[in-house]
Amino acid sequence: MVEVTLWGSLAATAGGNSKVEIEAKDIRELFRKLAEQYPGLE
Repeated sequence: MVEVTLWGSLAATAGGNSKVEIEAKDIRELFRKLAEQYPGLE
């Protein structure tokens, strides 16, 4: 599990969350899952 810290306008695209937790085995999977859960981050 990885905790990702978002700030400024990035937090707004994640529903106002400044931190989100994502289960990922590598950085590619982390970015893919972030984009799936929070399309505004893509």
